Amino acid sequence: MVRAGPDPDFASWGNIVKPRLAEFLICPECRGPLRLDVRKQEHEEIVEGEFECRQCSLGYPIRGGIPRFVPGDAYAASFSFEWKRWRRTQFDTATRQTSETTFLASTGIRAADLRGKLVLDAGCGAGRYMDLAAQAGAEVLGVDLSLAIEVAKENLGHYPNTHFIQADLLALPLRPGIFDVAYSLGVLHHTPSTRYGFSQVAQRVKPGGEVALWVYPRRRLTETFRYFPGQVNEVLAHDVRFRVPPRGMGLMRRLAPLLDGIMETSSRVERFFTTRLPARWLYALCHVAIPLYYLYRIPLFYPLRLVTKIAMDPDPEWRALDTFDWYSTKYQWKHTYEEVRAWFAESRLEDIALLPCPVAVRGRKAAA
Repeated sequence: MVRAGPDPDFASWGNIVKPRLAEFLICPECRGPLRLDVRKQEHEEIVEGEFECRQCSLGYPIRGGIPRFVPGDAYAASFSFEWKRWRRTQFDTATRQTSETTFLASTGIRAADLRGKLVLDAGCGAGRYMDLAAQAGAEVLGVDLSLAIEVAKENLGHYPNTHFIQADLLALPLRPGIFDVAYSLGVLHHTPSTRYGFSQVAQRVKPGGEVALWVYPRRRLTETFRYFPGQVNEVLAHDVRFRVPPRGMGLMRRLAPLLDGIMETSSRVERFFTTRLPARWLYALCHVAIPLYYLYRIPLFYPLRLVTKIAMDPDPEWRALDTFDWYSTKYQWKHTYEEVRAWFAESRLEDIALLPCPVAVRGRKAAA
């Protein structure tokens, strides 16, 4: 039974592995069962140890209360840097529920509907969406390749219904067909293969379970006008915070392919340089987004948004974070609704829904 609130029996679980986690794990190399070797234990709580594969004998250490299925953060090093500096910036507060709003827009699922379900957060970062699921009463497993998993553990390890592992989403050490819900929001396009990563996540959902994916759009304006012609301003306001005047809607529709092309080309040119900068240099540079925000809100300077992307969030810290996120990552693939919908069909997902948050798609796993 899932327990969403504080539980005194689990009060010291902030830095240990919850024993139930072992039920979900397999060897990412041969998919064999794992044997747990406990090296340090307090009562029944596992502090340090190792998971060893019974078939291929590979070992996976438990350090800092987190099973490690990768030797390091590989291509996700920028996220390790990012989330250790913005540990709770994106978490909801009493006066701001941006994460909850974004979660609903990107998945079509209300956090409250996750109560009592086993949930996979594929690419959990610092844990902003895990926090919503855990508070709603879900049992949620967060996976991340980067050292952000340590930040998520620090942020949420006090919940008795959370689990954490460091692993590659393209080689998940998780048994197939066990989760009621799996989502990956803004993550898989930062891996070597978005499509393959999605297939791995979808495999972990049980028949009848739900899968939600949000990835960067290749043609944001074009896709918005094509799939959500009556919600253009609503869609754009959610992410880029741009509003098309009613009298300019027709012209914007005709210009959409050209504007999408300009934004994509300028992004590629800029990222050619920014991805080669030391993380600390880029971190400092991205703070330029804080004052630029006020300039970019003036209609006269709207064209600058096409050639130099910055985050347009009202919160200054969030602006610096999202701008760094955009320019720092090694991989940044972009996709279309048609492309992503095909992935859902390939993974035997039904009731496929396109959501007005480009590109967000949800589906249900077909019955066995």
